[in-house]
Amino acid sequence: MKPQNTGLVTLHDDKEDRSGFFCLKLVEFLNEEAEMGTERYAGLWEQRFDQAKAGACANRESCPIYGRTAKRIGAIQLSLF
Repeated sequence: MKPQNTGLVTLHDDKEDRSGFFCLKLVEFLNEEAEMGTERYAGLWEQRFDQAKAGACANRESCPIYGRTAKRIGAIQLSLF
């Protein structure tokens, strides 16, 4: 029987709506595109990771990981709009 949350104590296994995404290859591309620690880098970080989370990575043409994944699955995610 799973313990119920009473509202007084937060249980560590309660699921939250947020989920994470991180790609080291994307960080490498960002480091080539802008200097780390600058305002431009911070803006690109947010923009590029949002694009990648949505399946529309800006570096998909030159990314070896994206290429292997598309080859293994046999399809590339298409954008609807």
